[in-house]
Amino acid sequence: MADLDAWLGKLPQRLPLTRARMLGERLRGMEAVSYNLRTRLKLVDMLDEALTALSTEIEAQLDLATLPLPRRVQNPLVATLGGLKLLANAYLDLASSMSRRWFKLGTGRQLKSALERGTRAAARRLELAHRAYTIGSTSTWKQIYTLHALAREHGVADAPANAPHLLNIEHTYAHALLLAAADPTCIVPGDLDRVRFYLQRHVQQTRMFQAGEQAEQLQREAHGLFVISNSGHPPVALTRYRRPLQPTQWLLDARQLLARLQSQIDGLRLGVMPARLGLPIAARQSRYVTMLEALHDHWAHPRSRAHGRTRFLPRTDLVVGFDAIRGFMGGFDFRHADDADRTVAGALSDRISEWGILDESPGGFGLRYLCGQAQYVRVGEIVAVRPRERAAILLCIVRRAVNRGASDFDLGLEVIAPSAIPTNIRLPDAFGIGKRDIPVLLLPKVPTLKGRPALVAGIGDAPPGTLITLVQHGQRLALKTGVPVERFQGLELLPLRRS
Repeated sequence: MADLDAWLGKLPQRLPLTRARMLGERLRGMEAVSYNLRTRLKLVDMLDEALTALSTEIEAQLDLATLPLPRRVQNPLVATLGGLKLLANAYLDLASSMSRRWFKLGTGRQLKSALERGTRAAARRLELAHRAYTIGSTSTWKQIYTLHALAREHGVADAPANAPHLLNIEHTYAHALLLAAADPTCIVPGDLDRVRFYLQRHVQQTRMFQAGEQAEQLQREAHGLFVISNSGHPPVALTRYRRPLQPTQWLLDARQLLARLQSQIDGLRLGVMPARLGLPIAARQSRYVTMLEALHDHWAHPRSRAHGRTRFLPRTDLVVGFDAIRGFMGGFDFRHADDADRTVAGALSDRISEWGILDESPGGFGLRYLCGQAQYVRVGEIVAVRPRERAAILLCIVRRAVNRGASDFDLGLEVIAPSAIPTNIRLPDAFGIGKRDIPVLLLPKVPTLKGRPALVAGIGDAPPGTLITLVQHGQRLALKTGVPVERFQGLELLPLRRS
């Protein structure tokens, strides 16, 4: 152990890729050495601490990175994910060896520690993948299922964790299952940590049980239940489980958690202090309430696609950023700007990229990155999309991002409006003396608002009740802004109604 400690001290701290590869090789090398179980457990624990520290560094890099990930971030991420897979497997092998011993006196504590640490390593690998907008691997889901099954077999799944601030094995597994059920590829940047923190505090409201004789009745009362299996995939909501539920199958029961979540949402709407609801002070923000509502929707009413998809392979231009979208919607051609427009085109050239249309439905697109500048494209951003074979420019929002590498980066877009008109509205300034021009996008028809018009403006720029005068077919039309129906990154969607 002294040798390993000295070796760990010599790892290159400023080279995360090298460090991840060295830790992975060390874990592989241990498989060929005959250590006794207790010594092997202590050695793996030391490597676990080193990989935990490395994972924290990679998370910090991912927080500052853009998609698709550059190689300087992607390569250390892949190597760290590989190291965590080896670590979870090392703990699983240790736990399996201990459980097979016919004489278990004195190994109970070590068995529980191996199962607990292995479950946390597998969950950490899933969380790191989620942060990079990557789908959790099949092997990790199988590892964490097997670790939990062993813990159940030995009666330690719901035993208190070795440290007060840590979750036990069952709740760590439930945390991973519910985080995956929240669809992390749809979570806007910055909210993943909030979801993780929420689950850390409230996942104790869940439980796991076997269906047993109530299998048929449970399938009729499927709300808030998830099927747990060793299929290598995230949990399946029982409401979407298409086969008969077997008595031997295990379920995650999140009904009590959903009831608490709904009461917290209701309390926040009524102005109850977040602390009294078991929530952080940030819960006073409307964005936090929106996040809680999205969690409830994902866990209580998981949806499949609303429309069938048609396969396409054409290309499309995608523009991100409010100013760039206004220019694009106004007819500015980024690709063929004349000399007089070179300055504008240069300033906005990092806002346009080229994508292939993987599929299309009446409500949105699936896109794959081809080339151009995509560093500003994030979940929750509005974008303008113009398929090459069409003249129309559609206003969309990025609902999903899936990162599989620098050359394999996909987006899921929802169409907000089939057209938008860039314009300015004149409103009184902050002192009520003069007028100021507010840049906006006027949306003549918004499908989700039953075809009514709407406005996209900066948050707070056009408060509810703002009077807007338009000229339509030679007639003046007075409209008022309503309460925002959705907020994006620095922007909001305001429905318009007749004054």
